[in-house]
Amino acid sequence: MRIDEIRIFPCFRAHSPLAEKMESKERFYLEHGEFESEVVLDRSGNLIDGYTTYLLAKKYSLEHIAVRYGRRQIVRATHRPGGKLYSWELPGILVGRVRVGDWVMVRTEEGHTTVKVAAVEEYIGEEPEPLRMVLWRCKRGLGPRRRGIR
Repeated sequence: MRIDEIRIFPCFRAHSPLAEKMESKERFYLEHGEFESEVVLDRSGNLIDGYTTYLLAKKYSLEHIAVRYGRRQIVRATHRPGGKLYSWELPGILVGRVRVGDWVMVRTEEGHTTVKVAAVEEYIGEEPEPLRMVLWRCKRGLGPRRRGIR
């Protein structure tokens, strides 16, 4: 794909990768002649993973880069039974692995907490930014009270 056709969310542009990470990825590229990580796009052509690879391709003036298309999913979840539903995006590693009834760890304005998943949906949103991200899936049945988290 032409690199100039890849769409970058403003949140990626606003938060540059750590210098150490970029140096490591660049060193790998220079030593092996290929990128350590692949570029993953959603079906709208938005970059959802591989931002460091994208930046290195731009730095070395590559016109084309191999891409892979990935799915995006969101969870609708509550803090307590019958509570208001909130939405979080699943990181790529959890896409297809979270089900209704699972507990997931999320970041909120008040810190980290666990929420119970009420729905899992394919992300086809029109939002210009990705949603807040789920941090990880908790072991089954280990909700906030059993884990000591409130």
